[in-house]
Amino acid sequence: MRNHFLFSAVTLLAVTFAQANEPLVNEFESLMEDLSSIATKKSLNVDYLPSVVTIIDAQTYLDAGIGNVAQALGMLPGFQIQLSPMGYTMTTVRGLKNPNAYLSDKIKIFVDGVAINNEVSGSSNIYMDFPMQLVSRIEVLRGPNSTTYGSGAFYGAVNIITKLGNSTKENQLFLGAGSYDALHAGSNLYTLSENWKLFADGYYQKNNKALPIEGKSVDTDEKMKDFSLGFKAVNGGFEFLTRFKENLSGNFYSFEGTGDPMPERAKEHKNSYFLSQLSYKTSIHDYKLEAKANFSHRELNEDANIVDTTGISDIFAVVGINMQDGFFYQQKQQEQNFEAEATLSLPEIISNSIVVGIGARHVEITKDDYFNSVENAITQNRDAIIGHVNYNSFRYREAEEPAFWANPTTNFIKAGVNRTISYGYFEDLIALGEDIDLTLGLRADNYSDFGMQLSKRAALVYRATDETIFKLLYGSAFRAPTLTEAYANGHINYRAGDENLKPEETDTYEAVAIYAPDFYNKFSLNVFYSELTNVIDLEEAFATIPGYQNYDNRRSKGVEFEYTFNTKKEHFLYLNATYIDTDYITPPEEDSVSVTQSMPDISKLMIKALYNYTPIKQLSFGTTWHYYSPTTQTKLDWIDSDTTVPAVHIFDETITYRFSSLSEAKFGIKNILDVDVYQPSYYYQLEGGIKREGRNYFVSYIQKF
Repeated sequence: MRNHFLFSAVTLLAVTFAQANEPLVNEFESLMEDLSSIATKKSLNVDYLPSVVTIIDAQTYLDAGIGNVAQALGMLPGFQIQLSPMGYTMTTVRGLKNPNAYLSDKIKIFVDGVAINNEVSGSSNIYMDFPMQLVSRIEVLRGPNSTTYGSGAFYGAVNIITKLGNSTKENQLFLGAGSYDALHAGSNLYTLSENWKLFADGYYQKNNKALPIEGKSVDTDEKMKDFSLGFKAVNGGFEFLTRFKENLSGNFYSFEGTGDPMPERAKEHKNSYFLSQLSYKTSIHDYKLEAKANFSHRELNEDANIVDTTGISDIFAVVGINMQDGFFYQQKQQEQNFEAEATLSLPEIISNSIVVGIGARHVEITKDDYFNSVENAITQNRDAIIGHVNYNSFRYREAEEPAFWANPTTNFIKAGVNRTISYGYFEDLIALGEDIDLTLGLRADNYSDFGMQLSKRAALVYRATDETIFKLLYGSAFRAPTLTEAYANGHINYRAGDENLKPEETDTYEAVAIYAPDFYNKFSLNVFYSELTNVIDLEEAFATIPGYQNYDNRRSKGVEFEYTFNTKKEHFLYLNATYIDTDYITPPEEDSVSVTQSMPDISKLMIKALYNYTPIKQLSFGTTWHYYSPTTQTKLDWIDSDTTVPAVHIFDETITYRFSSLSEAKFGIKNILDVDVYQPSYYYQLEGGIKREGRNYFVSYIQKF
């Protein structure tokens, strides 16, 4: 990894300048003065933005017991946070989920303005457990924004702004502990050295979580170790930012919902992500030039147990093979991204504020090794298995796994795959009058493997009165096929890719009303409708090699409501409610046709609330509440059990005591009523879903100096 640090630093210094995102305000001055640049390349009052944006103030959420990024996003309207069977966080926005193709998200994640790129699987889950103690705020855009951010900003964009990234001049140390032997510790550091401002942060956290699996004799394997180190140096218009993050975790539920079927066999899931960015900004005669270049290195070392030795031995015994291993796989993969971008903001021209930008990114897979114990046994005994009289009764025969049998390989992705993307975008914020703004945006992305993709948007913002704002929004967005979806080799338990996939696209229409009658209260209502085309989803027919295909014309529609009451000292209340109705097309089987139904695994109605009460300066109480309605039953032909997850109310309570302005302690209880909480199980292996933790506890201490 030392080589990656050196290589990226030298590359960035030699290749280009770069520019960090427009600096934003450090703290909330008031709800009416929040600034954000996530929806445009400019900083604006958040209510005036031509998009639906929510800003999460980290300290407010910490006081309510929100410990990491995933928990913070889970408090927002339209967001539902779930787990994959391997334990990776899945972030679903407005019901857009492919229930069994869980590898890709439909949002784009940024950390301090740097995109966490993952072209192989399209997921940014590695930053979901990032602690809120190191965060300044999180800017969340709901809805499409490919005109600004390209592929992946399909139904949302999230910018995690750390205290380091926000140049917060703060030195702090935090410590904490909790249920399941959980421990965490971290710090922020700031210093000056001549003309340089230097910032650093870091944390380490672990737990030994294991939860019982209903109907099974084993527990989950959720042991976790996670750490990150970050550094930033600023000198005038130059800024260098770098961060390394690594996570190690256990087997969780495994693909078959069996937890860890071979506890005696060592295994772990290891994910790491390194990024560095050199940036520069300057102004020339009212022209603002921003440039940046960055490098990222993502590494996956996944070692997972699927089925125990006895189960696999019995399967191979059918064809006379003495198989003494269980079903496990090992995957080692490395991906690198190189990106450079320049943005030019023109001086105002007849009420037009124009921003243009160009950029390019190159993606390479530098390591790709895959081993599967079942595939290895088949390869070594192929002729004996095919010629055996019981071959047709063998579970892993060619008819069920045609892609693997046609191309046995130890690579996960086809050899030689890389991707180069070049792009340009244009955005014009037009002041039609003192109270009306029109935003027009256009972006073209050219992919080396499938060609050009256009994204468009138009937004009208009308400030009717000092208290009332209306918005009409249109945006198109796309998500390019991940390298897995397009180029994966077929492996048992994995689908083969299809090089002919088209990018999935959406056209979204939104109407927003914001009403703030006074300094303390703000209401907002958003109605949205999305038309999706070329949706990438699994194709389940066993007799065909492609494992993914494009589906036509799905729809998502719904209503989002938000209310905030903030007296700045004693009370803070944030309440939201969402109703979602999203179509889902069941993948066709050999002898059936697709069925259109409401999206399974998603709650149509969600209500969430966060309330902080501070009766005296030294003491505050934080309460959160989540309500999720029952999920929808899947209509897959081969599922005849009840796959719905029941409705649930979850309450958390946190007490904060401030010894001084520099130190405080927190004590929190999660799921204080100890209700049963379930999530959908992968491929519905467990009827009624997988049960998550009940009541649990945490304590933490923060010391600033």
